[in-house]
Amino acid sequence: MDTKDIIVAKLAEWDLELSDAELEQLVEPYENLLRWRGTVEDMLRARPIADGMQFPESEPLLSHALDKSDKKGGAA
Repeated sequence: MDTKDIIVAKLAEWDLELSDAELEQLVEPYENLLRWRGTVEDMLRARPIADGMQFPESEPLLSHALDKSDKKGGAA
């Protein structure tokens, strides 16, 4: 799955659609976000503070899943 497909899938979770031109504008920033997330996770793994952490807990869109389930009545 390429980056554009991942973005489309994440937007589809929210019933959102973008034009091809709009999606193209998001590809490079999303790839940069993933690169920085990997850098931060690598830094955390190298330090004792990360002992016991499961990665990727820093998934950029993890909090939206919690908000979404709460709005549907799925979270307490």
